[in-house]
Order: sequence, then C-alpha cells, then structure tokens
Amino acid sequence: MKDRLPRKLAAILYADVAGYSRLTGEDEDATHRTLSEYLDVVSSTVESHHGKVMHYAGDAVLAKFEAVVDAVSGAAEIQDKLQERNQGVPDERRVQFRIGVNIGDVIEDRGEIYGDGVNVAARLEALAEPGGICLSDAARTAIGNKLPFQYVFIGEQQVKNIVEPVRAYRVFKQGAASSPAREAVRVDGAPTLKPLGKPSIAVKPFENVSGDADQDQIAYTLSNGIIVALTLVPGLALIGDESPGLQDSKQMTVAELIRRFGVRYVLQGDVRKLGERIRVNAELMEVSSGRYVWAERFDREMHDLRDLFDIQDEITDEIVTAMDVKLLSGEAGRLVRRTFKNPKALACYSRGEDLLFCATTKPEFNEVRHLLEEAIHLEPESPVGYATAALAQWVEVLYGYSDTPERSLERAVELATEAIRREDVTGYAYMVLAHVYLERREYDQALDAANRAVSDRPSCPVVYALKANMLNYLGQSTKAIEYAEYAVRLSPVRPPFYAAVLPSAYFGCERYEEAIGTAKAMIELDQQNVEPYLIMAASHAALGRIDEARQVARKIKELEPQFEIREYAKSQPYKEGDDLERLSVRLGTAGLK
Repeated sequence: MKDRLPRKLAAILYADVAGYSRLTGEDEDATHRTLSEYLDVVSSTVESHHGKVMHYAGDAVLAKFEAVVDAVSGAAEIQDKLQERNQGVPDERRVQFRIGVNIGDVIEDRGEIYGDGVNVAARLEALAEPGGICLSDAARTAIGNKLPFQYVFIGEQQVKNIVEPVRAYRVFKQGAASSPAREAVRVDGAPTLKPLGKPSIAVKPFENVSGDADQDQIAYTLSNGIIVALTLVPGLALIGDESPGLQDSKQMTVAELIRRFGVRYVLQGDVRKLGERIRVNAELMEVSSGRYVWAERFDREMHDLRDLFDIQDEITDEIVTAMDVKLLSGEAGRLVRRTFKNPKALACYSRGEDLLFCATTKPEFNEVRHLLEEAIHLEPESPVGYATAALAQWVEVLYGYSDTPERSLERAVELATEAIRREDVTGYAYMVLAHVYLERREYDQALDAANRAVSDRPSCPVVYALKANMLNYLGQSTKAIEYAEYAVRLSPVRPPFYAAVLPSAYFGCERYEEAIGTAKAMIELDQQNVEPYLIMAASHAALGRIDEARQVARKIKELEPQFEIREYAKSQPYKEGDDLERLSVRLGTAGLK
C-alpha cells in the first residue's frame, strides 16, 4: 500500500474530433488551422468553468474538473460555441467534437491523469454524436436536476478494457430544435418518448420476388437471421426483433417505418431463387438524406442452408461497416454457425428457431421442441441448441401453451445451464435464467442473470424489457422506466410480457397519468391481455377516479371471470411487500375482490 499512487475523485471531460482523418485527408492545412482555433475555444471554456486541460493529443483534449456540474455545463457551452462557428460551413467540412463526461477515481502524476475514470470518459466520447455529449451513469446521477438538460438513456455499453457495462446517456438541451436523428418518437399512441441515442436501423423483412410461394421461408430465414445477428452488435439500436410478429413490419412501407419509429437507417431487400442459384438485393437507406449509403447484390449457388447463412453473414458485415459500428469480438453472427459441424444439426436448429419466432399453437411449439432436441442430439457439444431450446421452453410457458409450466421451466433451467457450461454465444441462456430466478424470488441471482443477458445481447430490446421488469419488482421503478422506454422504442413487435412493463414502472413511480396513457397504448396492441388493464384500474383509483377505475375493473372481470386479488398477488414477485400492498389496495378500491 505504501507504493500505491494517490487517487482522487474527479469529473473528466474527453473530447475528440469526429472524422478527423477524413478532414485532414481532404485539406490538411485548413483543417489544422480550424482545429487550432477550436482548441483555443475548448481550453478557454474549460478554464471559465473551473476546469483544467490536462493533455492534448492531436485532435483530442482531456480535462479535469472538481465538480461534474462544471464539466457538463462546460461541455454544453463548448458545443454551443463551436456550433456557432460552424454556421455556414458545408457539412462535409465542419470540425465537430464529440465529448464524453465521467466521474471517477483518477491517478494524477506529473501533470497527467490516468485510470479507469479517464478510460470510461474516452469510451463515452466515441458514443456521442458529432456536436454531442455523452455521460456515464455516475455523472448523470451526480448531476440530478441541477442543469436545464434532458438526459436520454442509450442502453448499457460494453466498452473496451472496462469489465462492467457502462450505463450511458446522451445530453440534449430542453426545447432544442429537432432533427431527423433527434426527433422524439410517438409509439402506438403512447406518450412521446425521448430520442433514440444510438445509430438506429429498422429491418424491413426481405421480399420473396421469385413468384414461388415455397421460397417465402428462404426470405424469412434471411431476414430473421440478419436481425438476430444485429442484436448482438453493441452501439446499435435495432428496430425489429426476433418475435412472432415480424410479419407486421413487412406490411409497412419504408415511409411508415420512418414515421412510426424515427430511425436513422432502413434496410430492405428482396430474394429470388432459381434452381440452384439465389440472388439477394439489399439496400441500406439513410433516412435524413434519402440516399442509399450501401447497396449490394449477392449472386450465389445455394445447395443447402449453410450457403444461405454465408450470404446472411456477408450482408450483416456490410451493414455494420456501413454504419461504422464495430463488432465486439469478430462477426457475432458467425459464432452461432461455427458451433455446428453437422449440417443436419444446423438445419434442425435453423428450422426450429425460425418456427419458434412465429409459433402460435401447441402443435407448432411441439415441433419447435422436437427440432431443437434433434439439433442437440446431432451436435451435443454445440451450446446453441441447448440455449435455443431453453428459450423455447420459456416462451412456451410465457405464451400459455405449456400443459406443465413448472416442468417446462425446470427443463429450461437445465438447458440454459448446459448452454452456459458450453460457453453460450447466443445470450438466450441468461435471459431464461433471469426470468426463472425472479419467479423463484431469488432476487440477487435474477438481477445478475439479467445483467449478463444485457451484456451478451446489447442491442436486443427483449433483454431491456426483461431488465425493466426485474427492476420494477425490485422496487427500482425510476431505472425501470428508462429500460422499459428503451425496449418499447426499439421493438415494433412485442412479446406479451412487454404489455405491462412500462405502465407498471410508471405506477411504481406514482406517475399515474403516464401509467394510464401507456396502458391504453398497450391495450391497443393486445386487447385480451389483462395486465395493462390492472395497471390502468389501479392508477385511476390512485387518482381518485373511482368511476373510471370500476369501469376498467368490469373489463378485467370480462377477460378473467375468476380473477381474485389474493391469487394475483401470489403470482407477483415483488421484493418489497409495500409495493405489492399498494397495488393490491388500489385494485380493491377499483372494485376487484
């Protein structure tokens, strides 16, 4: 301990120029002159906000502040001043900084600062938009409501050389002018949500243009496989998920997708198979400009599913490159395929997973289980069969199709455990375990599993909804709202448990009007799901609107004539009895027994 260098808590600002290499390549002298002027602005603004520039490295600036409020207000003023200077400059010639702000321990030695606190700030800078600011959760918490800004949760970010994921926020001025990339989005009539914080893409299911209806499955497999691979990409907000309603977005035009979800990019394409050859056309469009940032035609011989997966991987890689998003550890989509050496096992897994995400009947779920168990039998060392089979067991219970729910969940745990033992690459295993642990009231294990699921599937909306659900039951409703809003925004098609997650989080924070508004929006998606009606009835009761509460209660009795508060309460795994009691009392006030 004698040799341990002294550490201190500090707010760290890290700024870097977006696209600096391109700018210098086009005009090195002009870029350097502009950069020099802008660095003077950065330096003087840091000093005026009681900070100190600790280091310059080319186009990068590292500064230290005693207070995080000074760091963030200074960052905002820097961006305002530089935005003024960029007025009238062509977009392609603008020198724009990204800024990351963190609060943490630093080592100060010989006029320099080091440590994880600095490393996180540097990683946050890379997540900011050009001209924007990105904060860590620690910085956001320390600021509270001290500054007139909006803070938009952009998920948990797995950043290089940092073990734990970093909860990150984008900073926006209240009442700032909107842009296509920053517009608030209205989802299904729900209250307007905050802007998306990551580069966002909607995947429109590929069309089968061969004229042969038997080829629909190929187009579906290709679309779904691309979506599954993209959910594993950190730093990407994916609009669309691997859920039964994928076909819903197929019916939307590109304009409808843009209007509904406010995305930055839309991927669309078509598939044609003639004999042993397959042709895939794919196009990635940038919404704000209407231009195609990437388009490609793939002509391949296709003898079996493995050829289709190769095409799938190529398209995914091209999209990731076009959006300037790096994969964490190589091509995530390939990880799944490479675990299979037996082509028959790969085919069984593929058919089983595809059917799982569109199954709506017991016979279909039976076929899913049969296919995935066969994949395990043919390739017992691959973790993918176990993980997907675990997911299938869980989904079957979730949708109410299992005749023996307890046994199905036990089997799900067995399969998930086997998948993890074999180093699961899908992320499904921890999703399943998180839900099961919560049902068993094993709260610490449940939260750990939910955290691992988010880490393993950083762009998957389902895991954010799952963690929101978890946080709500743990009494952390404020955080639950952020995760639930994020999940709702990312997913145009939602599994049943989404229906009550956001309304429940609002109810937990006593934001009853918003709970009612989001419950109504969820009911529009599924009028037979009783969960959002329960939150709506309890919220009306909390606001003293007894007539409205009783009207909703009558609808609940129509949907579930045998409903009883006592039995319902037994099924709700709240950690704190007070939270469950408050909900139960409100439901009683609404007239339920």
